[in-house]
Amino acid sequence: MLRKKLLTWLAAGLGGLLLIVLLLAAAVYVRSNAVIRRPFAVVQPPLAIPTDSASLARGRHLVTGVSGCIECHGENLGGTLMIDAPPFMRLAAPNLTGGAGGAATRLADADWARAIRHGVGADGRALAVMPSSAYQYLSDADLGAVIAYVKSVPPVDHTLPPRSFGPIARAQLAQGKFPLFRVNDVDHGAAQSVSAPPAVITVDYGRYLARIAGCTDCHGPGLSGGPVAAAPPHAPPAANITPSGIGSWTDTDFARALREGKGTGGRQLDQFMPYGYFAFTDDELQALWLFVRSVPPRPFGSR
Repeated sequence: MLRKKLLTWLAAGLGGLLLIVLLLAAAVYVRSNAVIRRPFAVVQPPLAIPTDSASLARGRHLVTGVSGCIECHGENLGGTLMIDAPPFMRLAAPNLTGGAGGAATRLADADWARAIRHGVGADGRALAVMPSSAYQYLSDADLGAVIAYVKSVPPVDHTLPPRSFGPIARAQLAQGKFPLFRVNDVDHGAAQSVSAPPAVITVDYGRYLARIAGCTDCHGPGLSGGPVAAAPPHAPPAANITPSGIGSWTDTDFARALREGKGTGGRQLDQFMPYGYFAFTDDELQALWLFVRSVPPRPFGSR
């Protein structure tokens, strides 16, 4: 009789535990779905899309050498499968061309602008990993040039799987511990129309480049470094590149870091530093250097 009672209690306990697990799983699913499917009503005013060769060349330079678009979407902009780990998630950077599986044939100019500058897709949902926290600073002219260039690239036939979220990613999203969507880091009002300083060697233009290239996204607005919000958990913190962090660096040291990924003494910079995707001109490097040297010294991580 006692054994029968113990088995009954054990079965009841396991049943209760299973019910709790199922309720928690349901709560995680509902909460994560609210994050994933949250709508954003962003109005993007009409944007002039140029067709002249100079603007297309400017757009190509921004896409392939400044703003890191090819880091995710590939050198031919045909898209890449960035994460393929089912217990975690499957995430692809979409094919941006007019080929099979591409976005170019179904997006209007306003859709391109909203996606790049605001991080919001044509369906009104937030785009995953889209660094619009940096791209919100693209001037109207540069944004138009980027869109014009992307629309001009040769079509690539590459169909990628839709994004899917496993239990690990959903649990992190439900707890607010997975900064997958940068849409909340965008000032959507200010980003509707943006101007830029003249493209000359000045501190102001260097600041503009640092913003649209993502330097201030990783190193912080004050360039003092620290944990990177959108980076994987195992990623190292960004370095302090204020005068108190880089010390006696020269403009030559700075250029070598961005072009070769090497610090002073030939030290290899961390792999998370995306130097391989930068192709700044000499004038752009000088402007960036002026900006970096203009910020006040800050302790590491003070942002």
